[in-house]
Amino acid sequence: MSEQRIFNRDSFLDNIAKQLGRERITAPVARPNLKYNCHKEVFANKSPDELKDILVEYTETTLASQAIVTTKDKLTETLRNVCFHYCTNGDESINPIGETIFTADNRLLDIINPKDLTEKQHGVYIWDHSAGYETNIAVAERAKVGVVFAEQALAESGTMVLYSQAAQGRAVSLLPEASVFIVPKSNIVPRLTQATELLHQKAQNGERIPSCVNFISGPSSTADIELIKVVGVHGPVFATYIIIDDM
Repeated sequence: MSEQRIFNRDSFLDNIAKQLGRERITAPVARPNLKYNCHKEVFANKSPDELKDILVEYTETTLASQAIVTTKDKLTETLRNVCFHYCTNGDESINPIGETIFTADNRLLDIINPKDLTEKQHGVYIWDHSAGYETNIAVAERAKVGVVFAEQALAESGTMVLYSQAAQGRAVSLLPEASVFIVPKSNIVPRLTQATELLHQKAQNGERIPSCVNFISGPSSTADIELIKVVGVHGPVFATYIIIDDM
């Protein structure tokens, strides 16, 4: 991170060292050489298609969610079917009723025009950073579906990795009843190891790290009460992963 973006760092760290009763340590910490690297060996020999299959199977079994493999050309049709299904609560005999909020991530907008999903009773809104906090949050709160572009997908745990940015606010994936994650097949990696390695490389290169990195594995749930899993306790009740096979 740029030095100009950090204020009063030295005085803050000097005060902590003083309270600890020692001199401030300024030398960089040397990364130890690990005897074993099993965390890098999991699925290391898997091809992109094999990682995709692992992700799909885990999502549909352990996470009890939906995983769809499609192509760029069929993405609009796929999204329309998924969003309309959620907006009608699965009753396809009625007209879609509800609203879908899309991230404004250019990587997604370059391959789909969200407005193509607009129908008489299905509104589409694209996250607009310039509109301000309250406007975007109001839409996200009432939307039935939130569509986001994932940085990576972790095959081992069925996890989607999201970076918060001006074009993709956290509310898009956290407030609507259903979350839809778009991820290219080429962005599927074995596990958390690879996701954190990328963040480490960004930090080493002096790149700005996202203000928030979310690791989301299916719909919100908890199993900390008598080991009983309850879905939808603190966020989206439904989740769909859409994997773009030719990206």
